[in-house]
Amino acid sequence: MDAATDYSLSGLIKASATRNKLDLIIKEQQLYALYQPIVNLSDGSVLGYEGLIRGPVNTDLHAPLALFEAARECGMALEIEFLSRSIVMESFAKLGLPGRLFLNVSPDTLVMEGRREGETLRCISDSGLQPKQIVIELTENAPAMDYSQLRRAADHYRSIGFQIAMDDLGEGYSSLRHWSELRPDFVKIDKHFIQGLQLEPKKLHLVRSIQEIASYSGCKVMAEGMAQHAELLAKREEG
Repeated sequence: MDAATDYSLSGLIKASATRNKLDLIIKEQQLYALYQPIVNLSDGSVLGYEGLIRGPVNTDLHAPLALFEAARECGMALEIEFLSRSIVMESFAKLGLPGRLFLNVSPDTLVMEGRREGETLRCISDSGLQPKQIVIELTENAPAMDYSQLRRAADHYRSIGFQIAMDDLGEGYSSLRHWSELRPDFVKIDKHFIQGLQLEPKKLHLVRSIQEIASYSGCKVMAEGMAQHAELLAKREEG
């Protein structure tokens, strides 16, 4: 056996092992949810919670990036994302958390969902939640996409009662195009532009510009990654 064949065989074995892990995760629903509060800076009230998902503890698929990357490589992204949504919504309802649930959804999976039409509505019905309690938070993970399809999918969910949010504004491939095409109800500024905001005039100028565009378009702005009191005060001053 030559080196190239050996490398190819080891890759196949690794891929098969990963697929088996994912199959077991789906079969036994080995994912669990965490919730990060979203706070209104004007009065300190909780607007809602972002639902976060984690894989089995003490495994190489515990971190969400590793979990979803493995799922995409194995052609199981749709299955893992649907399971994640179901678990996040069910747990949110059981905990009785106040406000809206911000549900992470990848744009490509949102478009792909046409293959299993009604699956998200079924999950919501099973959990006892209502569409008006859910904000679909679109993550940006694709360099190119059919915006007409994505816009139709987003408009479909809006017509049912969902709201739309755009995650990580300023990071990734085409944030401004996303904003223009999807007209979200919320935009979340990437933490890179929030951390150290009070110390860097360029970041401050960018955040002001985002706030102006959001105000004009009737969109609410969220800032992620605020970990220091000074950053909080700076952001509050920017509205």
